[in-house]
Amino acid sequence: MGEVVTPLVSVVMPVFNMADYLEEAIESILQQTLVDFELIAIDDGSTDNSLALLRQLGKKDKRIKIFQQSNIGRSRTRNRGLNLALSDYIAMMDPDDVAMPERLELCYQYLSNNSGVVGVSGHYESMCMYGVSLFETFTPIGHKEIEWHLLRDSGNAFVQGASMIRKSVALESGGYNLNYELGEDSDLFLRMALVGRLENLPNVLLKYRQHPGSITHSNPEKLLQKSLERLVKAWKDRELSMDVNYVHPSVNVSGKEGYEYLLQWGWNALGKGDVGIARRYAKDLMRSKPFSLDVFRFIFCAIRGY
Repeated sequence: MGEVVTPLVSVVMPVFNMADYLEEAIESILQQTLVDFELIAIDDGSTDNSLALLRQLGKKDKRIKIFQQSNIGRSRTRNRGLNLALSDYIAMMDPDDVAMPERLELCYQYLSNNSGVVGVSGHYESMCMYGVSLFETFTPIGHKEIEWHLLRDSGNAFVQGASMIRKSVALESGGYNLNYELGEDSDLFLRMALVGRLENLPNVLLKYRQHPGSITHSNPEKLLQKSLERLVKAWKDRELSMDVNYVHPSVNVSGKEGYEYLLQWGWNALGKGDVGIARRYAKDLMRSKPFSLDVFRFIFCAIRGY
């Protein structure tokens, strides 16, 4: 057997039923300016065409390494990816997002030049399911501000999909906690922040896709309870007490029905002059909510083109 060559970066991509977006996500990694990487794609028991598509894409580039398993959930899958990775520089990538071309290079250069930094991320652009831009975020830059926001679950202070972390520190910190359905990334980052610094670059590193499958429909009370559990522990780890008047940001967020997201994204596309995409949303809405007055008004405008 030949000698195993360690790549500069290991990209870990858990995949579960993402055939609609998977090829674009993988292509965005294959087109990176940093070319010395491995892409560890783990199919977590998909029931759609994801695994077949992965195998097809894997034939075109030897940097893609495909693994298959029965469904065990994203935290376990990410932990498996951490253990499979050959490099100490880990970039987590979701199969429905799009990495900007310099994401890996910028993060690798920063981490390799700053030994006290355990993870680096950056800004991201949010887009709708059909790829039309929604808004761009500007995340906090310095470690103290990032940690402050993470301790309060207040927004995406350190975005996993745009980040690169040190494998050794992630494993030393215990990896992803299997008890959390949501926020397992923030939980890990807060534990890593006890070892070293988290920093953000002033660059847009990712296009984050919003789509019906990315919207949480789980029990909100259970998720809130788990979120508070995570935060209380993180504060205790720092020998601090949480503010008794603290209110989790999700408490003041009113839930939307699925069609309302489609309507929002459709109006956004129409407002930006992307009539073709707006009409795709009009077709989706005709199937999901055909008798809504708001939907009818949007469909009329989409057909008219303004």
